[in-house]
Amino acid sequence: MIEYLDPQNFGVVRSKLDADNLAMVWELVKRNSPKSAKWDNNRLLDIETHDKQWAIRDPDREFENNVLRPCIDAYINHYGLPCKTKTTHAHDIVFNRLWCRASTRHDYHSLHDHKSILTFILWLNVPVDSKIERNIEYGFRPDAGEVVLTYSDITGSHRKMHFDLSPENNGQMIVFPSDINHCVYPTQTTDEYRLSVAGDISLSSLDIHKVIDPESDPRLKS
Repeated sequence: MIEYLDPQNFGVVRSKLDADNLAMVWELVKRNSPKSAKWDNNRLLDIETHDKQWAIRDPDREFENNVLRPCIDAYINHYGLPCKTKTTHAHDIVFNRLWCRASTRHDYHSLHDHKSILTFILWLNVPVDSKIERNIEYGFRPDAGEVVLTYSDITGSHRKMHFDLSPENNGQMIVFPSDINHCVYPTQTTDEYRLSVAGDISLSSLDIHKVIDPESDPRLKS
């Protein structure tokens, strides 16, 4: 008999927003956009360089409850929290940051991680097809227009997880561990803005519950 045993690891959850939730996100993005942003329906025409990333407020928690919570629950139910226990008590999770980023020709976001537990990216407007971008000056732009997650596999080898992007990805969201380094490669063929919404999920310091290991310290038994 042969068995296959997979060491614990953490993956990526991907989902697609329905039309109602996508319209709700667009409304939040435009309502919170800076004064320099000029819109034509859901197309960003122009924005000052220093305003190309802005915070989004979700006072009625529509985005949190209708979009984020189902994906985060699905992630935790499937993979668990992607972190070691480093606290004495169990903590609830909290959605602590939410923002929109607008990027255009030659803009990129270099390799980075986030100081949270889980991170998400939601693509609202992808103006080009990264597969076409890669074939411009073939071999010189192997990751053009992509979002790439980098990680080490079980052997310690360096790996990449590529997300090809095109207009078909509009309304698609991914959730992944915040410790995974990721980057966004630039586009070369359009001045139309690529719009994405991103945010972080952290452990809440205000919502603390049961003791995780009451035998570890007598002071925790009370």
